[in-house]
Amino acid sequence: MSENCGCYPKCQKCGTGDLVPLSDFSNNAVSIRYKAWACTNKECRFFIVLRGGDVYYGQATAESAR
Repeated sequence: MSENCGCYPKCQKCGTGDLVPLSDFSNNAVSIRYKAWACTNKECRFFIVLRGGDVYYGQATAESAR
């Protein structure tokens, strides 16, 4: 994503990328909408994740980046 379409919030960490929502499935194959938000700036790699009702945020490590 090279342009900010105005659809997603700007990343507050880098100010360059957008935070985009990511969805997943639970162990019971139930869709979980917006389980995570990730920065589109590959150099920033900031993320916010919901796990078991708790909110985690941080920066992806080289091991977890794909």
